[in-house]
Amino acid sequence: MKNRRLLILVISLCLILDISCSIAADKKNAKKSAFITHGEFVTDLVTAMGWDAGLPLKPREKDYLAILSGKRFFKFEAEKYYAAQTDNVSVRNYALLGPFSGSGWVSGIASPTTAHFKVLLPIGGIYSLTVAAKGDGQKWQVGGKEFTVSTGSKIAEAKVADISLNAGFQEINVVLPPDGAVDYFILDAPTLRAIAPIDGWETKSVFNHGDLAEVTVALLGLESNLPDDGKPIVFPVADVAELPVSAKITTVDYLGKPLAPKWVRADYRGAQLEVPFTVDKDGAYRIRIRALGDTISAEVDSDKVKGNGKPYLEWVDLGLFRLDQGSHKLLINLKTNQGVDVAEIAGKKSSPAEYMAVSAIKGEPDAPVKRTDLDKILASLVDRFKERK
Repeated sequence: MKNRRLLILVISLCLILDISCSIAADKKNAKKSAFITHGEFVTDLVTAMGWDAGLPLKPREKDYLAILSGKRFFKFEAEKYYAAQTDNVSVRNYALLGPFSGSGWVSGIASPTTAHFKVLLPIGGIYSLTVAAKGDGQKWQVGGKEFTVSTGSKIAEAKVADISLNAGFQEINVVLPPDGAVDYFILDAPTLRAIAPIDGWETKSVFNHGDLAEVTVALLGLESNLPDDGKPIVFPVADVAELPVSAKITTVDYLGKPLAPKWVRADYRGAQLEVPFTVDKDGAYRIRIRALGDTISAEVDSDKVKGNGKPYLEWVDLGLFRLDQGSHKLLINLKTNQGVDVAEIAGKKSSPAEYMAVSAIKGEPDAPVKRTDLDKILASLVDRFKERK
C-alpha cells in the first residue's frame, strides 16, 4: 500500500512538472511579438548572408554590429593576445625601448623565440599588416606566408605586407631575434559600406519597412540610384586646408587643367591634408576630389577609402557616405608628388519614400515588418546580393 501511494505521488509530481513546463514554454512563445526588432533582424541578417564566420564563439549584440559596420581597422596589443601559457616571452611595462602603447610590450629572450597570437577578424579582405616591434630579422608568419621585418634597436613601426585574410580567427606568429620585442600589430583595410538604417540600429525598437528599405539599399549598394538633391558643392582644397610643410601651392596646368586658380601638391615626403566641410541636412552624399595620382587614399570621418586616379588631374570618386547635418572632415593622404585641386560634395534625396522606391520595398515606411515575412525577406536579400564594397 505504501509503495502504491509513493508511485501515485511520483506520477502526480511528474504530471505537475510537465504541465508547468508546457505553461512556461507557452508563455515564452507568447512573448514573441508578431513583429521583429532591429536586434533580431541584425542577427538573422548576418547569419543569412553567411558572415557568421566573423563572430566569436559566444557572440553578443556588439559582435554582429561590428560585422555590419564595415569598419576594418584592428589594433592588437601584443601583451593581450600572446600565448601566455606556452610562449617563452615576458611582458614589460617600462619604456626601456622607447614609448609603447597599451599596458606593456612583449619581450623576447637572449635567443630566438616565437610569440604566437590568436586574433579575430570580423570581416575578411586584403589587409595591410603593420607591426610595432624591435629587432632585425623578425619572421612574421600570417596567412600561410612568412615575411622578414627589421626595425632596429628600439620599438618602431613598420609595414609588413598586404595580405588576403578571411573573416574568423587568425593565427599570427613572429619569430623574434635575440632580445626582440613586440608592442602591437595592426590589420587595416578600407572601410566597407555600413549596413544599417540611416538613424542607426536601435536593437530594441520594432523594425519597419522604412528601416528595411534603408538597409536593403546599403546592402545592395543602390544609394547611387537615389535622385540628386540640387547642385553639388564644389570648393578649392587650397582655400580650406591647412598645409603641412611637405605640401605646396601650385598653379601649373601641364598635369591636367585645374578647376581652381591654385591647387595643392605634395613633395617627395607626401602630405596629409585635412579638409573641413559641412552639410545642411542628414542624408546620403557622394564625395569626389579632382586629384593627381594613380591611387588616392582618404578618410571621411575616420572611414578609410581608396580611389583610382590618373597621372594627371582628374576626378576621383571616393564613394557615397551617410552624413549627419553639420561639420565633417575629409583627410586626403597624398603620396610623393600627388596633388589635389577641388573637392565636390553632392547630396542625394534621402527621404524614406526615396529609399522605398530605390529598394523596391512595398508598403508604408512606418509599417512594422511581420515575423512571418522574415524568412522570405532574407532569402530575397541573399538572392539579390552580389558583392560588399
